[in-house]
Amino acid sequence: MVILYHMKVLRYGYLGVDIFFVISGFLSVPGIVGAVGDGSFRYSSFIWHKVQRLLPLLLLVSAFSLLAGYAGMLPDDYENLAESVVATLSFSNNILADITTRSYWDVSNDYKPLIHTWYVGVLFEFYLLLPLVVMAVKKVTGKFRLRFEKTVAVTLALLAVLSLFLYLLPGIKSSDRFFLLHCRFFELAAGALAGMRIVSRRAAVFRGSSGGVVFLLLVSVLCQCWRPLPLNVLLLLVVALTTLCFLFDNKRSRVFSVHAAAKVPAAFGVMSYSLYVCHQPLLAFLGYFRFYDPSLLSGTLTLLLIIFVSCASYYFIERGRLTSILRKPVLITATLIVAGAAAAIAMHGGVVRDVPELDIRMDDAHVKMHAEYVDRIYSYDKDFPAANGWINVLAVGNSFTRDWCNVLLESVMADSINLSYVEFLDTADMRRVRQADYIFFYGYRRGLPRWLWDDIAPQAEVWGIGTKNFGKSNGRIYRNRHRADYYSQTVRVVEDYLEENRRMAAEWKDRYIDMIAVVSAGDNEVRVFTDDRKFISQDTKHLTRSGARFYAAHIEFNRIFKRKRRTADNVGNCSQMEK
Repeated sequence: MVILYHMKVLRYGYLGVDIFFVISGFLSVPGIVGAVGDGSFRYSSFIWHKVQRLLPLLLLVSAFSLLAGYAGMLPDDYENLAESVVATLSFSNNILADITTRSYWDVSNDYKPLIHTWYVGVLFEFYLLLPLVVMAVKKVTGKFRLRFEKTVAVTLALLAVLSLFLYLLPGIKSSDRFFLLHCRFFELAAGALAGMRIVSRRAAVFRGSSGGVVFLLLVSVLCQCWRPLPLNVLLLLVVALTTLCFLFDNKRSRVFSVHAAAKVPAAFGVMSYSLYVCHQPLLAFLGYFRFYDPSLLSGTLTLLLIIFVSCASYYFIERGRLTSILRKPVLITATLIVAGAAAAIAMHGGVVRDVPELDIRMDDAHVKMHAEYVDRIYSYDKDFPAANGWINVLAVGNSFTRDWCNVLLESVMADSINLSYVEFLDTADMRRVRQADYIFFYGYRRGLPRWLWDDIAPQAEVWGIGTKNFGKSNGRIYRNRHRADYYSQTVRVVEDYLEENRRMAAEWKDRYIDMIAVVSAGDNEVRVFTDDRKFISQDTKHLTRSGARFYAAHIEFNRIFKRKRRTADNVGNCSQMEK
């Protein structure tokens, strides 16, 4: 189901990962509790066993991704991949994704070969933490003569409630909620408590055979094609149904007896780790280099390729000699070599060749170089200077707003504006709002606070900055760099951006800067290159310096800046308001 989700076939298939979490807790925790209880548990041996189980396949997939990326990834994408390799091999890609990724559902994540290893990071962090909790409970119960297994169950239940509270807490960032262990712990704990309950009773909790009905209900939730419930509710429903499936006496269920007798589902089950780890790199590179939306034929062939590679991985790596050959010194050495190579690539900005279209050279590259141009606008987060007759421009919003600031600084307006930038507007910025002649905001008009409209100067104008998009990935463009029509290529704007652009334009009306219209090539297609053969955007969202200059040359600033300078009366009014 996860694979079908990443292939854009099953809308809610990503919830299969939540089933994975419940299953992992169900299978692993009762054994840990039993071993700690009888004194046979060894923490270092347990962790090494998990490393030896998880790392070889991650190592192989990481090495493959680095080699495939070297063949034709653009520097920004290759730098991100190299960072992910280091994080994946240290079981921390969930933390990297939380820091660098706005949302798991962002279209650009479809072309990140290792984005899916965030799951392995959460799982390994659980393996690191859970035994420590159980061993701490063992010491406490020994000291106060409490029942060990019951105290472990109560402790897990309390931690699960705390985790669920954090998951549902409105103030928690959506990326934290998705990628971090403390917001996912309740899923693993749900499976753990179900497993401990069954082990303690030596039988299913519910004697009836309704587990098959629960299972069919779970499948229907995952396969639904509509959206009647919020995503958080769907996730909780999946966790609850999966846990209930374990608690029934499923030997009496016809649904499960038929399912268990079928060899194909069983085969997928035993090689699920290979299927999970191998599918995303294949899909990401096929999408990056070859096609966006596969047809029925190409999609079927892709699925067969994933199954073939996963079968080979399972039989030759998981069950084969590679795992036995990769003893501790060899595995650690190989991991350090691949991670070291990835770190070196990342420190060099992902640059492995000159890219004239981005003004990038091998001898002038460094880490995080690709965001420097957009992020330079942070230095304009300051008050306006004393009245000098220039136009005071306040820009509010995210990186799309910073793009607009770069357009202004590259335009004819650069020598007649005082630019001030703030990412998140609050009452502490009221002075700047009162002094501004023009306020530019990326987002919907209703996203601005109400107090702003009361505090702006009488003649000030507020404008909306439009969204923009240059396709799903520049990889599809860059792979054609040896073709004669390379610089004349256009791409189709992602539909979500088109819809957002329409809604924002309708809300802002005549005070809207349509960024997509500036680069339009007709039929919802946009240009990719400037007239001097430079990429307008390096990552399909943000502007290069050449892209900002292209916009600066094509935007009608006379339509926006009708007043060329602040009037003396306006300056006086603002000063009086401040007093």
